[in-house]
Amino acid sequence: MRPVSVTELKNRIESRIDRKIEREAIAGLKQATWTRAAAMAAIGVWIATQVPFPTASFYLFTLVLFVAIGLAHQLVVERDPTRSWPGYLFITLDIVLLSSILIFPSPIQQGDWPQQMALRMGNFPYFYIFLAGTLLTYSPRQVVWTGATIALLWSGAILAIATLPDTLSHGDYPNWNALAPETQLQTFLYPTFVDLEAAFKDVFIVLVVTGVLASVVWRMRRLAFEQADVERQRANMARYFSPNLIEELTRDHDALGNEYIQEAAVMFLDIRGFTAFAEQLSPQDTLELLRSFHSRMSQEVFAHGGTLDKYIGDGLMATFGVPKKGARDATNAIACALAMRNAIVKWNKERDGYGYQRIDVGIGVHYGTVIMGDIGTAERLEFAVIGDTVNVASRIEHLTRDLGTDIALSDAVVAAAHAELGRDGSIFDGFREAPEQSIRGRLTGMIVWKYSEEAADEDRERRLQSTDLAPTA
Repeated sequence: MRPVSVTELKNRIESRIDRKIEREAIAGLKQATWTRAAAMAAIGVWIATQVPFPTASFYLFTLVLFVAIGLAHQLVVERDPTRSWPGYLFITLDIVLLSSILIFPSPIQQGDWPQQMALRMGNFPYFYIFLAGTLLTYSPRQVVWTGATIALLWSGAILAIATLPDTLSHGDYPNWNALAPETQLQTFLYPTFVDLEAAFKDVFIVLVVTGVLASVVWRMRRLAFEQADVERQRANMARYFSPNLIEELTRDHDALGNEYIQEAAVMFLDIRGFTAFAEQLSPQDTLELLRSFHSRMSQEVFAHGGTLDKYIGDGLMATFGVPKKGARDATNAIACALAMRNAIVKWNKERDGYGYQRIDVGIGVHYGTVIMGDIGTAERLEFAVIGDTVNVASRIEHLTRDLGTDIALSDAVVAAAHAELGRDGSIFDGFREAPEQSIRGRLTGMIVWKYSEEAADEDRERRLQSTDLAPTA
């Protein structure tokens, strides 16, 4: 099965986020319904205080219709959330009902108002309530549909009123600009006069606002995609990489999407005699022991800029210089091995206080060329580091038993660390060259350096004496 590309993974993530947003939109529909009801109630209070009865009763009845449309929308979507058409249908019903109310006078309205006055009552802002409500759908398309429907229906209403026989407009006065201001004002205030420029300005503004709101919703969705992708990467990388690498890697989306060949230090660590050790423990105690052990060791890996490649039963594999090569990868690997040993010594002191059995480990470190990248199938991918360097590092870790040491270094990692450090060689205190070792799978032997506490004490003492004998300025 072919490997999954970064683009395919991104598309899958976006598809999952799309579904999540749709679920949130459906879940938020109930909130939108109650928000609509609250808004209609507030408008009803305003109408009841501003519009005399019985005219107000007609508008209050239409507010009830708006609430009913909202409830019907919610019920239809809850029954079949996979369909998108109900949203557009009920949006259209809302706009048609509101346009009808604003254009046609109340049948119980007292007095006979010219039809043209409907464009001069300042009622157009009511449309913005419904336009704003579509933000809760998290759908740029529904926002655009709402704005376009408002513009289309209101433009139709404007044109219908403009074509009435008694309608007056600027077009009926070719010399409008030449008219005296008093005449212009008198004409403008005439009940059947329609200011088409002002009316279509409302349409233009609602289209502009629609575009802005749609772009905001679209941007919100894109931010959700990007943030979810970043958090997914952070969650995945937090299992492997040190925190100081995560920020850099999340900015470089392709950092883990391709295969790379480079130099790196590879470390293997293992608890010695764990099988016999675990026989004395219950499954729960064994699991708790491994969790505590892995936690302590992974903290040291991350503290020294390493990458946790994988846990291997009672051990682990870590790399230094993966996925980003550093200036002190070999040095960091050796420093990490020493810090791990110190952490085990400290932990054993704690265990001694409780009467628990001591933990012994073996750590092997090698330096060389590795290849890294995603391996696995489309259903399960894993970032991995492979190559001969990895195999040799594992063999060196096994040698620690025969060498009677906690830490064994290949000559390659020692040489690389010397090149990184220059004249500062204090990190090598305690390491001694062992006789040439035979490595399974290799035709030639290998020089290995082993660590001992006695040798470390000797080196530190010699270093102190060398400092004391150094000439002073």
